[in-house]
Amino acid sequence: MIPHDCPHTTYATWSVLFGSPVRDLLHRLPDDARSDRLRQAAELGRRVRVEDTDTLAVISPGSTRPGVTAGGERALAALVSGAERIAAEQGLPVVEFGNVRDEPEWTALHRILRERGYVPVTTGADAVLDVPTEGLDAYFDGFRSHRRKVLRKERARFLDRRPRVAVLGAEGLTPDLVELQLDRYRRYGHEADADAVRDRFRRALSIPGLRVLRADGEGGPLGFVAFYEDLPHRRLVPRLGAFSTEDRGSYFNLAYYELIAHAARGGGFRIHYGESTYGAKAARGCRLTRLVTYFRAADPHLHDALTAAGALRSHLEEREITAAEGTYAAS
Repeated sequence: MIPHDCPHTTYATWSVLFGSPVRDLLHRLPDDARSDRLRQAAELGRRVRVEDTDTLAVISPGSTRPGVTAGGERALAALVSGAERIAAEQGLPVVEFGNVRDEPEWTALHRILRERGYVPVTTGADAVLDVPTEGLDAYFDGFRSHRRKVLRKERARFLDRRPRVAVLGAEGLTPDLVELQLDRYRRYGHEADADAVRDRFRRALSIPGLRVLRADGEGGPLGFVAFYEDLPHRRLVPRLGAFSTEDRGSYFNLAYYELIAHAARGGGFRIHYGESTYGAKAARGCRLTRLVTYFRAADPHLHDALTAAGALRSHLEEREITAAEGTYAAS
């Protein structure tokens, strides 16, 4: 349940369709298109009261998989009906199913939700790298000649520093990584302190399957990636990570090359790099899998407003995703 005044707004209906994610997308539009779209968004926002958007959301927090993961159409339909029944019992005007992947295995859930009148909204894309089982050289070979040389030079410069690289279990998430993570949060404008980072580390450690890829130099840690190994689905899902600002190559080598090498040694995994910075991730060989969030409101006037707002959010997201999808081909 997500009340309209919930402090965690990632999946709040108002935030998704009218809040900061939409504003950020609008301000990245070219000048000649921005003013009309800003006016459209403002008009849509006036059609809905934030107090009317309390939501029952079916989501897997911090995951790249939908909240509904049961197999079989009858089971999926029963779960959707159950969510709708709970929303009605609680008096929640909006039901939401988030992060439904645009992949064949989720075709049934897409169809069930659309048949029940849910509004599909493209809310982002998950950048996924399919790691070749042959290893890092095979990954490099997938790029054009000039790009391949650039990537290999990044790799060579990092190795010349002779870092100590290891893939560890939960014991690798050590206290000396707190300041590194905190610095990264602050550089990206997030409000945080050391206690908040330590709390996030503790929560990450409580989830089974955590692995830590880290590199250390003579002066301390150069960077790390904390990720989950989902063996049944052959996935690696990074969740935490930070890198030395003194050596820009530590980011590319840990977040990509070392993690790719680890995935190849395990027989090949998909690495889920998540949302945002689509162009940069596509330039490293990721494909973009669209994430669709579905909304349905019991009140027809509210539902119409959500439909219009969802169309705008989808248009803005598709513009960015489509532009990024050409990045890999150009590299």
